Amino acid sequence: MSSKDYKISPPPKDSGAEPLFRVVYAIDVNASNEQKAAEQAWQMMRAKNAFDPILMVLDSEGKQTKLDLSDLLEFNKVTTGFVVQKFRNDGTDKFGCTHQEFIAGDDVQFENVKGESIEVPEHEYQPFNMTLVSRDEIIDRLGDVLTSIDVGGEQSRQFAHEIKILDELLRDLGWVQKD
Repeated sequence: MSSKDYKISPPPKDSGAEPLFRVVYAIDVNASNEQKAAEQAWQMMRAKNAFDPILMVLDSEGKQTKLDLSDLLEFNKVTTGFVVQKFRNDGTDKFGCTHQEFIAGDDVQFENVKGESIEVPEHEYQPFNMTLVSRDEIIDRLGDVLTSIDVGGEQSRQFAHEIKILDELLRDLGWVQKD
């Protein structure tokens, strides 16, 4: 079948409790063959960091509806406020931050991922946690996790994918494994 002959038919008429829809998700991937392309597309669709897709939905009459799920599955809550930091002299005439907190103001805006204003969606409260952990402390802690799970044997084989991700992330951050 050539690309000019490509056509997606609507789903069959169905007598079930709910109407039947055909949902089409198109994705372009580079791969060495059709099977590799299909496998890569499947992995991309399932990835935790995958973009929300734009889907075409066809009903049994052939009516097409285009849905951008990024408009429906996530939003930004923009809260205006202040950060208050407490500094203490460490005895060498240098001051280090010992505490910080965000004090939310009354101005809160809700927007879709395109930055367009939306109505307030139903959502759970999320506290404004702020940590004082430095980049080096984060790298050290992640390095400790990596070395505790990458011990060889069956455990390392079981978590090989996670170990690889963590190792690459740490190396990108400049981590050097301790002997």
